[in-house]
Amino acid sequence: MFSMTGWLQGSGNRSVMVALLMLLISAGIPSSPAGAHVHHSANGSPVNWYPRDCCHDGDCHPVLRVESASDGLLMTTEDGVTLFVNPAKSRRPSLDSRWHVCFGAGEDPSVFCVFEPPNS
Repeated sequence: MFSMTGWLQGSGNRSVMVALLMLLISAGIPSSPAGAHVHHSANGSPVNWYPRDCCHDGDCHPVLRVESASDGLLMTTEDGVTLFVNPAKSRRPSLDSRWHVCFGAGEDPSVFCVFEPPNS
């Protein structure tokens, strides 16, 4: 019969491999509440209040720069993606007083949600 203790004692390398495997497994376990996605802004602070109906699979991003365009807004996310946002797109209140935009992947991503700070 296979004995894990005997297997681990048989080689120092095995115990290191098991320790690394356990670390990798524990790193994949979410620590945030169910339904919330956690993103980190450029300064490392967590952004974990995006609603699930808007932020499906981590598609919400803090915005670094907002520029007015003649027919809407240009938003550049902290990770360097620039998107056009139609002025008719409904906006939700931001919970950290910063702009955020949620969008799909692809060459021409569609904007799902926009979060705007108060008094914008």
